[in-house]
Amino acid sequence: MKKIALVLLCLGLFFGCKDQGIDSQSFSSGNEVSLETQQLSQDMDKKSYEGLEDIFKDTSLIETNNKYLLMIFGKNNCKYCDKLKDEIKRSNRVKEYIKENFSAYYVNISYDKKHHLAFIDKKEIKQADVATSQLADGIYKVFSTPTIIFGDKDGKTIFEIPGYVPEERFYKTLEFIVSNKWQKGRSDKERLKILQDFIEGK
Repeated sequence: MKKIALVLLCLGLFFGCKDQGIDSQSFSSGNEVSLETQQLSQDMDKKSYEGLEDIFKDTSLIETNNKYLLMIFGKNNCKYCDKLKDEIKRSNRVKEYIKENFSAYYVNISYDKKHHLAFIDKKEIKQADVATSQLADGIYKVFSTPTIIFGDKDGKTIFEIPGYVPEERFYKTLEFIVSNKWQKGRSDKERLKILQDFIEGK
């Protein structure tokens, strides 16, 4: 909770949608599900980032490709998720910066699909096959949407921001990650203070 308060203090007031979890009743289980139905289930989330397919990669395989990691957890009917995606769509500089420097993923927690993590995440897992619910609840502890995860080139979490971030602050945060200035901070608190100074041009 202290970590979240620090993020909110550092970056200002943010808005997000409370996570209601994944509706597991919407999905079948068992061997009777056809391969075609399974594939449709795996692809349902792609509509979530329609128009941003050049930015966000298919979350079936989540890897860094020797770039920084950017993961945005969102869900259906989350107005702040939609606002963040709309701002990314409208800003060529944000889109180009993400494409050049980040392996970016939009994970819609309204659907439960299978993901293969091909990097070392904050729990020191080297390789893992996980469901969306495990990724959001078990690994990243997502409690509101959007939640933005920034990771290094090994996939280790640098820090996370629960809530919507306006375009200018979002862009400055992307620059901050690429600058590697966050490495000077030994704790979340120190990193967030360095980020605040970076955003304010200190």
